[in-house]
Amino acid sequence: MSGAPGTGWHDGEAIRPGGPEARGKPSPRARWSDAEVLAAAARARAEAVRDGLRGGAASADPAASVLLAAPAAPAAPAAPAAPAGTTVAVVVADLDPIAFLRGAADFALGIPGDLRDGWYRAFTRTVFLAGRPTSVALRHPHRHLTPTADLAWYGPAPRRRLDPLSRLLRAFQGPAPVAAPAGPLTVPVAGPPSGHVVDVALATDGVNYGAYLVHVHHLIAEAVLRGLVGPGDTLRVEHTDTLDVADFPALRDPARRASVQTRIAPDDSGTGTGTGIGAGYDPDRLRLYGVLTPTPDEGGR
Repeated sequence: MSGAPGTGWHDGEAIRPGGPEARGKPSPRARWSDAEVLAAAARARAEAVRDGLRGGAASADPAASVLLAAPAAPAAPAAPAAPAGTTVAVVVADLDPIAFLRGAADFALGIPGDLRDGWYRAFTRTVFLAGRPTSVALRHPHRHLTPTADLAWYGPAPRRRLDPLSRLLRAFQGPAPVAAPAGPLTVPVAGPPSGHVVDVALATDGVNYGAYLVHVHHLIAEAVLRGLVGPGDTLRVEHTDTLDVADFPALRDPARRASVQTRIAPDDSGTGTGTGIGAGYDPDRLRLYGVLTPTPDEGGR
């Protein structure tokens, strides 16, 4: 995950050595390339996760100060460390995008308050396992189950408590690219209709099924935990080959960035510039895999 340990991407890449922002001076937004915007946003996300949810659902976005080198606010007291290895497991019998999107949102909304911050500060770590939830239900009770019983969520819990389930089932895998829906999806989140509409854009070129689960789950779960998606909201989902920073002005706008959730990670899809599978594998290059934006003119937050 972007900015998290083990991704091969270093936080320092968000600040250009010797640049005005490295010296504490504002840098004009026009000078930032798309790659620099993604790097800065990824670094900001890592800092926000480290601080946890104590500042409120969609509190002041640290990306604004990273991108514009604005004076930093006084530091709040450090949040207690997250339980080591806080993890969620998802057992997948069949991948239906609508069921998965709604299930991820419904699961995150149902997480008890005392577990939300720990999982958030563990970068919403999740493992995906292939199997039938009904076949393991007696030994491994789920926290959330989709109506078709094809998807089940377990945790958040210390990793050691989920190890028996992980040893019982194999990791979920699939070919690349994922068979994305051809048209837009409308996904209602559980609860009385709120009238809030949330736009979700997902990149799929060169993305296999396992990576699709990872990217989508991080995007939706973190948005819920930050308060950008609530009960009764409607997700309006579009799948496309690639996502360009230029198509999402909010990513460059400090006033709007706090109300946007992104999924940014090293490009391990092998798509390079998105011209085809295997065209330019580069795990050190960041890629925009997902953008979630509440729609203010349709009741968004």
